[in-house]
Amino acid sequence: MRTDKLDGMTRAATGMALLALVLAGCGKPAPETSPVPSSEPPAEATPAPDATPAPPPANEAPPPTEPSAVPKPASSAEPAVESMLAAIPSAKMSVAVDLLYSFDGPVLPNQPVNVHLAAVPRTGGAKLTVSVQETPGLQVAAGPLHVQKTSALGVYRQQFSLTQLVAGTRQVSVLVIMETTEGSGFGYFTIPLDTSPLDGGTNPQKQESVKQR
Repeated sequence: MRTDKLDGMTRAATGMALLALVLAGCGKPAPETSPVPSSEPPAEATPAPDATPAPPPANEAPPPTEPSAVPKPASSAEPAVESMLAAIPSAKMSVAVDLLYSFDGPVLPNQPVNVHLAAVPRTGGAKLTVSVQETPGLQVAAGPLHVQKTSALGVYRQQFSLTQLVAGTRQVSVLVIMETTEGSGFGYFTIPLDTSPLDGGTNPQKQESVKQR
């Protein structure tokens, strides 16, 4: 009788212990889990494009149309031979060439002007050289014209810039050399500056033979 009572008490104590363990396990909070970081960056929202162009800043000049603002020298068309004047040949001439000239404007002190030359040989097969001579009071920017072989029907042109530095110098000299198989000939031509446009000058040296060319 006493043994059954002890067994019952033992079972009761064991049950109470199991109940206490169960209650203790239920009271503990569940372990927290940290989120796994993603390898992909979060997507950023792309703003919608603005259809209205932004106004240009105030007081700002438009971009230049040319890469450089340096002024360029004006390039005029070559004048017709019929409109050019004949340079004045020297008394001693041994070269069969007619020299014509034309100005783009009046010859004024300290102002450059373009001068056009046209050498017209009267014989072919020769070597031709035309060079503007240095003259005190005149600034000439020109290199010599070289032609290895001329034609009797050819017109050989040269253009140069002339500036009058001293008032009173009113002519420029041009040397023409022609080399043939028979020898070398040369001659000096004078270009009067009074015959430039708007200067009121005229030149009676224009030749009909040259005009027909």
